[in-house]
Amino acid sequence: MSTFHNDHIENTLEIRRAVAADFESLVQLQNANLASNLPSAERQSGFLSVGFSAEQFAAMNDNLAVVVAVQQQQVKAFLCASTVEFNQAVALPAAMIARFPRAEYQGQPLSRLPVCIVGPVCIDQSLRGQGVLTRLYDCFFAVAPQEFNVAVVFVSVDNLASIKAHEKLEFETVDEFEFNSARYLIMARGFRFESSERP
Repeated sequence: MSTFHNDHIENTLEIRRAVAADFESLVQLQNANLASNLPSAERQSGFLSVGFSAEQFAAMNDNLAVVVAVQQQQVKAFLCASTVEFNQAVALPAAMIARFPRAEYQGQPLSRLPVCIVGPVCIDQSLRGQGVLTRLYDCFFAVAPQEFNVAVVFVSVDNLASIKAHEKLEFETVDEFEFNSARYLIMARGFRFESSERP
């Protein structure tokens, strides 16, 4: 990838918190990347396991944050984050949360840590591998309320692209769980460290 191309991406992508006008475009990007809508060959570069409505995305944004990457008024990537309490009402993340007392990050069970749950996360195929995921997370970490300092995400064991992408961002696998005969990894990363505290 040329430096010119990367600079062009940086200059044309706006990374910010979502506003109401973004959610219709966001749902379109989501639907194009749902595992149920993708041929198996295309799932190799990443996919989403669960779909949400525009209203549900708006509720996540109100609950904690939805960060978007916008290019020419179209959402090209997004990252959602919400509280543990918010996710208890959704079956798949609730199955992950049930594992928190046994899932340890840096010697502490997730149930005792100030965690927020990140996901879904999606990047348009044309922008993958170009640092957009890092920029989404950087924006979220900057706007996340001070009470949270550990981000937790679940990823299908079949979604190797997403697992590798999160490992590059220093997420660690802390546990796994099963839901509807599918297996998922639980990955965690702290994001409020003084430089001397960074592991």
